[in-house]
Amino acid sequence: MKTIATPAQRRPLLAAAARQRGMVLFIALIVLVAMTLAGIALVRSVDTANVIAGNLAFKQATLQAGDLGVEAAVTALPTIIAGGVDTDLTPAASSTNPNYWYYASRRTTDAYGVPTTQQFGAAGTATAIGWSQVPVASTTAGNSVQFVIDRLCQGPPPVTDIMGSCFAEAAAGGSGSKKAGAQIFSATPTVYYRVTARITGPRNTTSMVQAILGR
Repeated sequence: MKTIATPAQRRPLLAAAARQRGMVLFIALIVLVAMTLAGIALVRSVDTANVIAGNLAFKQATLQAGDLGVEAAVTALPTIIAGGVDTDLTPAASSTNPNYWYYASRRTTDAYGVPTTQQFGAAGTATAIGWSQVPVASTTAGNSVQFVIDRLCQGPPPVTDIMGSCFAEAAAGGSGSKKAGAQIFSATPTVYYRVTARITGPRNTTSMVQAILGR
């Protein structure tokens, strides 16, 4: 014989079912929030990886552009030597010729090896070079190249004792005769210059490249 539940008997069953449906909805909302957060984290991770890859590409491009600064220094150095090797040259920002700064004596460097405006061995606090005033020597692919040259010689110019005061290499020389008392000919020694190129590119990318030139 089939027993039919009365309304009073069905009410607790309906209430329990309603409570179960509310719990399932609560769990579904928690899972949905967790999946949303995971999706956001994945998107941010991909974006960060793309930004890092882009920054590395910009950094590599600035290092390659640094070669232009070294080449420009190689071109300018003969003019510097002929025009006044013992004279500092720091043109204003508006100057386009020459497009470099030149120091006739060695400069003190900062913690990163970048030259300052202070003469090496001088007393006092070194002051950073005002790169915003150094003229731009070259521009390529959105990268601006500037460079500063300092002659690796100790002491204030003029430098008279090249071999004793400078990083220099004595040139091979000699007379054309082995005869005693014959006149001896000697070549000009090679003096070394430090080139510091600063390259600024997109996204505030900045690189410094250095090279040593001998003349």
